[in-house]
Amino acid sequence: MSKRRTFMKSAAAAGIAAGSISLDSSSLHAAEERIDPRKTFKRTSRFKSELVHIGLIDGTRRGSHVGIWGNAWNPTDNNQYYKIRTTGMNLRYVWCMKEEDKQFYRDTYGCEPVKNPEDMIGKIDGVYFADVNSIPISHIMAKPFLEAGVPTFVNRPCSTSMEKARILTQTAEKYKTPLMAGSAWEYTESCGDVRASLKHVKDIKGYVAHNSMSDFYTHGVHGIYYIYSCLKDEIRKGRGPAVAASYMTPDWRKPKGCITFEHETENGPYYGNLHEPSGANGQAYIRVFGSRPFDVEGKIPGSPGNFFFNTWNAMQLVIQEMFETKKSPESGFDILEKTAMFLMAFKSVLEKNGAPVRREELEGWELPVPSPWDPLSTDELKQLARIFGGEYVEP
Repeated sequence: MSKRRTFMKSAAAAGIAAGSISLDSSSLHAAEERIDPRKTFKRTSRFKSELVHIGLIDGTRRGSHVGIWGNAWNPTDNNQYYKIRTTGMNLRYVWCMKEEDKQFYRDTYGCEPVKNPEDMIGKIDGVYFADVNSIPISHIMAKPFLEAGVPTFVNRPCSTSMEKARILTQTAEKYKTPLMAGSAWEYTESCGDVRASLKHVKDIKGYVAHNSMSDFYTHGVHGIYYIYSCLKDEIRKGRGPAVAASYMTPDWRKPKGCITFEHETENGPYYGNLHEPSGANGQAYIRVFGSRPFDVEGKIPGSPGNFFFNTWNAMQLVIQEMFETKKSPESGFDILEKTAMFLMAFKSVLEKNGAPVRREELEGWELPVPSPWDPLSTDELKQLARIFGGEYVEP
């Protein structure tokens, strides 16, 4: 078996023999074997700690999650969240627009900035798109990597329109590339417990849920993804795709508010409520009402033991598994369902003062640039899109 991530034996042997040959970083990277992103990751020995090589696309670093995730990949001594490596991934390459951001990644995580985004293809097993501010062009930015077969993670909320979300998922399907767009809430233990229990429920009657949020765009979406993760097995079977949503709140930029979802089944609709508070007794909670004698309950505690390991890090390990096995934990169908639930609620609060929005009303509609903190300007989005070979049109 050929060894991955090892330097050429001949070059290493020659260097040792000569005693005076030193390889600079560019020579070392040139000596590495090219990574085929479509081939499953194979360690050469169970006794070696061979790491998955990942790349990061973080255009402006203003809406990035790397401050949380970075130490799961490349531990530093002074991080407030993680003190040890908690994944088998290593951040090797990064692309940013600004030189000061490139320097940040050099200094903080020791990774190598690339001149062009596509320069990291062939050197990585998977790629992260971590910036929530660039979501309006995620379908453009991910395209070169999906076409090259690089397993791709796109940060929540994935897309600002159903049309763009479909472009993203269809590109992944066309090139048979694993794609994932997720929330850490989706991979907590309670989701699996709820899904397993619902298999025994004849009829779902409704549910109530809550999610701890700051603003709806960046953290309210967690609650929607949590609900979908709990219900997804049933929704895949036709028991309850969401067809309408209404979102009552004084201000989507702040906690408090309630979303009502209408779910369609062959026996008629059922309804669910998602409360979006801050400081409730739990990170997230759901109670699904079933046909007697079944009620199903799940919860992410407010102060779970080792929160970073048990909650945040769970999704990182799922992403790593996708990068290694080349199999996504979700389908394009799942991504589109979550996106529809998110956008119906947002359109309700933005344009209908909380009145219901039906799914068909999303066609031809796009969420305006919504980030409540330091969003990208139209010019910045256009510049980013051009770099990745596309064009951004303001909604």
